[in-house]
Amino acid sequence: MTQTLSGTVGGQAWTFAAGETNAFLSEGEDDFFAEFYPAAYSQCGFSAPSGDHLIVSIPKAPGDYPMGTQRNMTFVVGDSQNLISFDGRIIVEEVSATSVKGGLVGTYDGQNEVNGTFDLKICAE
Repeated sequence: MTQTLSGTVGGQAWTFAAGETNAFLSEGEDDFFAEFYPAAYSQCGFSAPSGDHLIVSIPKAPGDYPMGTQRNMTFVVGDSQNLISFDGRIIVEEVSATSVKGGLVGTYDGQNEVNGTFDLKICAE
């Protein structure tokens, strides 16, 4: 995986631009609760963009992890569809105090599938 995370969400072309972890929902867990968006925004605030995005359980330690019932991703389509995928894998390459870097492959169906690398901001609070 060398290209930026991209694919289709809701049958439309989708490319990752910015994302963040949620400090409250990640606290005390083995995984980060992470959100991936196709638009730039000020992370770690209350200004996340609306529209199609991804919610992914990203492990807090480097490694190669299969998706399953305990670690999965959600394709959020429009205002009301949450399509939960158990099919894929997550590779965490680096975790620092401020970011988590890696790649993922995830598929729900032919209209919702992504593949590529990411660099997420870790929100402390």
